[in-house]
Amino acid sequence: MLTGQRLCQSSSHNDAVLAALNQQRNDGILCDITLIAEEQKFPAHKAVLAACSDYFRAMFSLCMVESCADEVNLHGITGIGLKQALDFAYTGQLCKNDIKKYRFVKFHGKYGELKITLTKNKVLLEPGVIQDVLAAGSHLQLLEMLSLCSHYLIQELNSFNYLDLYKLADLFNLNLLEKAVVDFLVKHLSELLNNHPDEVLALPYCLIQEVFKSDQLTSLSEEQIWQLAVRWLEHNCRYQYMDELLQYVRFGLMDEDTLHTVALSHPLVQTSETAIALINEALVYHQSIYAQPIWQTRRTKPRFQSDTLYIIGGKKREICRVKELRYFNPVDQENVHIAGIANWSELAPMPVGRSHHCVAVMGDFLFVAGGEVEQATGRTCAVRTACRYDPRNNSWAEIAPMKNCREHFVLGAVDEFLYAVGGRNELRQVLPTVERYCPKKNKWTFVLSFDRSLSCHAGCVVDGLLWISGGVTNTAQYQNRLMVYDPTQNKWLSRSPMLQRRVYHSMAAVQRKLYVLGGNDLDYNNDRILVRHIDSYSIDADQWTRCHFSMLTGQNESGVAVHNGRIYLVGGYSIWTNEPSACIQVLDVSKEGKEEVFYGPSLPFASNGIAACFLPAPYATCPNLQPLQVPHHKMGNV
Repeated sequence: MLTGQRLCQSSSHNDAVLAALNQQRNDGILCDITLIAEEQKFPAHKAVLAACSDYFRAMFSLCMVESCADEVNLHGITGIGLKQALDFAYTGQLCKNDIKKYRFVKFHGKYGELKITLTKNKVLLEPGVIQDVLAAGSHLQLLEMLSLCSHYLIQELNSFNYLDLYKLADLFNLNLLEKAVVDFLVKHLSELLNNHPDEVLALPYCLIQEVFKSDQLTSLSEEQIWQLAVRWLEHNCRYQYMDELLQYVRFGLMDEDTLHTVALSHPLVQTSETAIALINEALVYHQSIYAQPIWQTRRTKPRFQSDTLYIIGGKKREICRVKELRYFNPVDQENVHIAGIANWSELAPMPVGRSHHCVAVMGDFLFVAGGEVEQATGRTCAVRTACRYDPRNNSWAEIAPMKNCREHFVLGAVDEFLYAVGGRNELRQVLPTVERYCPKKNKWTFVLSFDRSLSCHAGCVVDGLLWISGGVTNTAQYQNRLMVYDPTQNKWLSRSPMLQRRVYHSMAAVQRKLYVLGGNDLDYNNDRILVRHIDSYSIDADQWTRCHFSMLTGQNESGVAVHNGRIYLVGGYSIWTNEPSACIQVLDVSKEGKEEVFYGPSLPFASNGIAACFLPAPYATCPNLQPLQVPHHKMGNV
């Protein structure tokens, strides 16, 4: 007895129908159009042609003369090209032809005669017909066929034919191939300059421009890029491009001595007001040390490979406070979870070790403020000091100290300012004060205070607003409040409270939702308990929701960072073991309904009071950085 409906589908039907139509074409059966190119005739079916080409669809359906004709003469394409195009339309393949194989392909275009050198014949498409196929595909608007040709040419791309292939891509508007040539040049520019300098100097302006614009151009220093720009301009006297081309040289990444001795003294610069202005802009940038984070332009942005996770400071078991700054750079993706310290590369350490400090990122600079430091007597206390890390040259600089000493506070970057909220001072007093740092003036000033003293809270920035959750007051009252500070009005506003109290927790924002993770609460006996629940807050609905996923283990006093829809909870302290942790938990909320929590790689050392963030890693300081990939720990999936 039949019990219901169900879909029955053949996996071979589509291919069988197309194969039958192709056989009919080859046999001349039921064909209703004959296409002619170079006096060669090709029977076909209008329906098949219209299905895969807008060109033919318009020809046969818009009352054109050809729609009623039995034969259509196609101009501008060859017989070989048309045959390949028809083969593709009926089979989805570009097939071999019994024609002479040419090592060199010649044709005429807007660049003059082009000669494409193709050294391999390992794919179905023959080098001898590539220009015919491209011309036919472009003329007949067979976009998928053009894409296949592009992939074929990309496989053939090498240091001998890249320039010709770029011209070919430009002629037939092959964007995929054009990008591949640019990427090839960017990757191999130093090698090409050494081995084939004349070809590099012969690059058309549109190509050299794309190369200079690339963030991935790391094989040359910025000074070498400037020198190449000068050589290219002097080659064939192409000075008309100077003002525009020099816009892509990142003068702000050169040091002041180089700017003075090389750039300013060059005769080319003296002839261009634009060039002089660009050099002066870079000099002013270098001289305005504190304002650099808010004066970022394309010409001061480092050329880097990818973002990566940085960890800063913290408290170890054996060392009270650490200065270390490290970035995640796994040596072995397969064993990333057991590689330990090998996954983390060291950078210049902070001027002084600290824990329970705060970090913020502004203009791709890393700011560190407050925290606990160890004094000569062995005691620890909160500090006012603050510093800034420049990833461009791997160096630290002191900035103005805060008005108050602070630890266990929140630091957030909003527009062109930093905001420090609450915390405990050097006397362990809980603070209500809020202060703002202005990089232009290198100065902290007080703004509207919180409505009560607060420490051990969490915060993040969304849409130009500073959000604060939880914490503990000066009377040891645990909080579940959510507050938001609007800098434009200098006002604190109350929002729906959290589902439970939290202190020493973390908060992060993804896709207009706030997530609170970890921390402590008090039980009925007033004892501290770890919180494993994860709660989310909808900014638009002003509503909290308990997530269906939880943390794998409780963490507090942790660092937190966000990247591509993933929240990284770094290190921390366990009230169960009274020990710091080397654990990183990753909450992936990038896809609604498919959220998951898993263990990331371990820290190089167990630490609480550690800070974390994501920064673009410049090639100059992180030359071997691999693209960020944090694999799932198989034991940690939820």
